[in-house]
Order: sequence, then structure tokens, then C-alpha cells
Amino acid sequence: MLSRLKNDFSVSAAIAGLIALFATYSGPVLIVVQAAQAGHLPHELLSTWIWALSIGAGAAGLLLSLKHRMPVIGAWSTPGVALLITGLAQYPFSDVIGCFLVLTIIVAALGLSGLFTRFMAVLPAHLLSAMIAGVLFQFCAKIFQSLQSFPDVVLPVIAAYVVCRRFIPRYAVAFALFAGLACALPGMQVDPQSIDLRIAVPLLTLPTFAPDALLGLGLPLLLLGLTQYATSIHILRHAGYDISPRSVVGTCGLISIPLSLFGSCGINPAAIVGAICASSECHDDPKRRYISGVVCGVGYLAVGIFGASVVALFALLPPGLTTTLAGLALLGTLVSSLTSSLAADSQREASLITFLVTVSGMSFFGLGSALWGLLAGVLFGMVLTWKPSLSLLRLKDAGQGNENQR
Repeated sequence: MLSRLKNDFSVSAAIAGLIALFATYSGPVLIVVQAAQAGHLPHELLSTWIWALSIGAGAAGLLLSLKHRMPVIGAWSTPGVALLITGLAQYPFSDVIGCFLVLTIIVAALGLSGLFTRFMAVLPAHLLSAMIAGVLFQFCAKIFQSLQSFPDVVLPVIAAYVVCRRFIPRYAVAFALFAGLACALPGMQVDPQSIDLRIAVPLLTLPTFAPDALLGLGLPLLLLGLTQYATSIHILRHAGYDISPRSVVGTCGLISIPLSLFGSCGINPAAIVGAICASSECHDDPKRRYISGVVCGVGYLAVGIFGASVVALFALLPPGLTTTLAGLALLGTLVSSLTSSLAADSQREASLITFLVTVSGMSFFGLGSALWGLLAGVLFGMVLTWKPSLSLLRLKDAGQGNENQR
């Protein structure tokens, strides 16, 4: 295995894995901190929470990437964690842990039984592509929002990307990263004494099961998690990988069950950062892109050892740098997703509805715009393609005949 990793290793794939790691810990992990603050969790529980998420994401990504030789990036549902900002303020932490345990058991059962595979088979591929395009559009648009806020860092990143895209496209994102770090490091004020790297000591929380928490928090978390699985699997399939939903969902579910007692709301393949590693910008050869999943997985495990203490390091990076790098790395996937969503002439309007609802950012009942966009597209497509049954047509003709006789 080591010789195969050595032969397949490439700088561009390793950089893609690092960008995925940076994007996670400079963005989604901060939402975890906000949720912990909303629930008034002590530092020890926050550190345990980040440890559980990091170890689970690292183990799942590393195992699946090596097993299937495809870039599977472990992650957790960012909308799900955002939902916990209000959930932790409303329910006791032990009830939340109970929701996590029930949720992960259900996900593992759906994956191992093959029911999730059947669910994926009936989901319209063009609507999934439209939903993904809507999510990616928001990230790619942040390139120019960041340009307005941080021009001294973002402009050199964009310039480096465009020049390298013209001459050495495989390393365009890598050189953009180096350009951004070169511009950002001189302005970063790092006080070594303020950075306290302590190894996390996981604390187990015994679950309690409250019906109101299971329905009010657990059900939305389950729907968001299933949407995340469907999105990430479709991204990998769209990139040309013959991925098994049973293997991915079952593995992530089994890993998540014991970690749920330490605060993990469930591990799943990443959608957004996963698209970075599944695109051609990672490597021209799809069979060598799995190196990005290995690099990111090892990074997750290393970071998870220190728990919440590592958040201070990633918080030092300029926010415009990571959002710009992620947006640039996702441009190719956005183009291919838009193209696929509009490929079917008869379903273009339904795809457009899905895209617009997803981009809108609307949220109802704790469920995000991606899920509502997919549902809106399905309903719109059903209305457009619905044809009245033969019996209804006969009743209509009979009614018209009676009118004529009168």
C-alpha cells in the first residue's frame, strides 16, 4: 500500500486535500463553536465535540479513500450544526446526545440494508445537479464578495489562479494558495503565548431520550443528513466514480454510532470540499485523486488530537483567503453541474426552480434551502409531466357529449 501511495502521490492532489482541510476548520468548525456557546457548554465538552467530529471525519475519509481509491472527504453536516445553535439552547445536552445516537443508528441501518441505494435510484439526477449548482454558486460568488472586503489578499490569489490556469492548469489552485499565504502571513499577528495547544481528553455523555427533542431536533437532522449523503454521492458519481451508497453510508453510520456519545452529530462525505478534490483541478487522472482524501483524512486525525485548541490557529487565517480558494477550486464543478442540470430539455424549468430555491437561502422548520430546492423541483416536474388517466379523459369526453346533446 505504501508503494502505491508513493507512486500515486502528486502535489496538486495533496494541495487539494489541504485546501479542503483549511476550508473545514476556518469555516464549518466555527459554527460548532457558536453552537457550543449557545448551549453554554464548557471548554471540555467543546473540545470533546471537535475531537469526535475530527476523528470521525478523518477515519471515514481515510478508510473510504484507500478502500475505493476515490477522493472521499469526511465531514459533518454544516446546516445540521447550525440547527444546533437553537437546539442546544432549547434541549438539555443529554437529550441532544440521545438524538445523535438514534440518528446515527438509523443512518447506518439505511446504508447497510440497501434502502438508501434505492432512495438514490429514484432521485432525479438533473435536479440533484441543479441543487449542487445552487449550493456551489453561493460559494463561488463569495470570491468577489471577498475581493471587495480583502482586496490586498484576494486579488493576488485570483491573479495567480488565472495565470497558472493558462499555462499550468493542474497547479492553478496550488499556486493561488501560495500567493494568498505570501500576502497574508506578513499581516498576521501571532502571539505564541496566546496559543495553548492541549491534547483533547474526550468526555462521554450518557444519552437521554425525550420525544420532543427526537421530533423537533432529531427529525430535521436526519433529513439534512440524508440530503448531505445524496449530494456528496452524486458529486462523486458526476465526477466519474462508481461509488457504492451502501458502503459509504453504512461505513459512515457505523463510525458515527460510538462517536455520537462524545458529541458527533454524524459523519458523512463532504459535498462542497469533496467537490474540490473530485474535480480535474485536483489531478487529471481520476485514479490518483484519492490522495487528496488521504491527505485530508490524516490532517483531520492530527487536528482532532488537540480538539478545540486548534481552532485558534485556523482563526488566524484571513477569512477572504479560504473562501476565495474554495470558490476557485469549485468553478469547474459548478460549470459541469449547471451543464448537467440543463441537459434535459423537458426538465429545464424544474432544474431552474431547484437552482433558484437553493440559491435563495430560504429556510423553514429548520430545513435549509438545498432540501427545499430539491423538493420544489420534484413537485414542479411532476406537475409539468402529469398526464390525466384514461378514465378521467373518458369522463371529460362524456361530459362534453352531454353538453352537446343539450
